Amino acid sequence: MDKKIIYATVIYKCDDLEIFMHDYLKSMSEQTEKNFELLILTDGVSIDYIRYAISLHSLSNIVHIKEPLKGRLPIQLRKELIDISYEMKADILIFSDFDDNAANNRVEEVNKKIGNYDFLFNDFFIVDNKLRKLEKNSFFKIRDIPYEINDWHDIKSFNYIGFGSLAINLRTYNYLAIEFPNSIKALDWFISTKVLLDGGKGFRLINTYVNYRQHNNSFVGFDFALNEKKLAQGLDVKQSHYGYFKQYNDEFDILYDEILKLRKYIDKIGKENYINIINSKFKENNFCWWENIKIIKEFGNDIKRIE
Repeated sequence: MDKKIIYATVIYKCDDLEIFMHDYLKSMSEQTEKNFELLILTDGVSIDYIRYAISLHSLSNIVHIKEPLKGRLPIQLRKELIDISYEMKADILIFSDFDDNAANNRVEEVNKKIGNYDFLFNDFFIVDNKLRKLEKNSFFKIRDIPYEINDWHDIKSFNYIGFGSLAINLRTYNYLAIEFPNSIKALDWFISTKVLLDGGKGFRLINTYVNYRQHNNSFVGFDFALNEKKLAQGLDVKQSHYGYFKQYNDEFDILYDEILKLRKYIDKIGKENYINIINSKFKENNFCWWENIKIIKEFGNDIKRIE
């Protein structure tokens, strides 16, 4: 029996909206697997504009365009994608960022490989605003990422599962029951950690990819050389992540306390010194998300040198 597949995104106002929409819809129309429905939530973009953009493409799929309740936060909007997918009795939900575009076999690969896995995550290339590759190799070519992941410890201090690269199995795990706290900053990291804590498992796809676009409106991006803004963001992400999961596992208490200690150390030695250590000691171009926030014991003698 065919599985019902939803390919979903949130479209928000940003620079180059028209270009991003064109590239996104083009990759949808070129998918080798046609058996999926497109779900779009609008965030400040008119439904009429989206319908017009769709009319410019040869998209044969059923398209659902919905306006969320006013005042919804980004986390809540993405939770709504899950809720709606269950209402539509979908089997698979493929997340996407509309400012990215995907290889034309992404839906096909997800459909073939998901099996009894609770989630899949695919490879990605870092590209610029015009989809030109900024790195020759895809990310999974430069990092040793496991094929199967069934232990939250594998992503306890960093994340390699991007939201726009994530697909979830709505039948093997009850995503509807997950509470999405507003304090959480990195939804992809949060979802995969919660599933793994509950005994779930994920699998990485290597035969498909997403072009992960870097632009002015990107929330995080993939340049992990630290500056003050990225340091503040990374500390907040890890503190909120560990703080939430303390209720599930005592190890998160330790991780949470290490971030609090790190904040005090940074206040003591100065942000500039901390940033210089990270950017000079570590190869930040190979980092995963949040890996640039190193706790004290990872510094070796560097921290003592500047005390």
